[in-house]
Amino acid sequence: MRLGVLLTPGFLEDEAALSLEVARRKGWEGVTFARHRASLEGAAGSVWVPRYSLAARPELDLLVIPGSLRMSRQAQDPLLRGWLDEEIGRLQAIFLGANAAVLLSSYLQSPLSAAPQAQEVLQNLGFALSEAPWLWQGSFCTTQGHLALLRALMAWAGLGAEPGLS
Repeated sequence: MRLGVLLTPGFLEDEAALSLEVARRKGWEGVTFARHRASLEGAAGSVWVPRYSLAARPELDLLVIPGSLRMSRQAQDPLLRGWLDEEIGRLQAIFLGANAAVLLSSYLQSPLSAAPQAQEVLQNLGFALSEAPWLWQGSFCTTQGHLALLRALMAWAGLGAEPGLS
């Protein structure tokens, strides 16, 4: 099983790191990738270098899209949109961080789970929001991000829904 974490400018480092930790605990391969292999600064100021570029990344089974400070801008990126359009149907599950539902809004329907800071943008796009920490829509899991993303991924992976288990 291979879990890919898509890094975008201003990504939420906790969501990326915790997703990779779940992959490690399960014995899965966890990889990071981005539009390009250039270093990216996260929301908290750490700098990460993705292991792969979008074009060179290996086949994935699972996708995690951490929230980002610039998610609305990412939703307009034609290269990223094209890749997502090609890959979505091949993935077993797609986990969306704090505001990542903005990026995949064309694939989703109401209600969604999202972080409070993303709710206005999503409501302006016509979505109803749930107070549930995470919600499934087919292969998509929208979350409130941060620990809710971790708990949803751990539950899906069979590790229990609380951090620190197993």
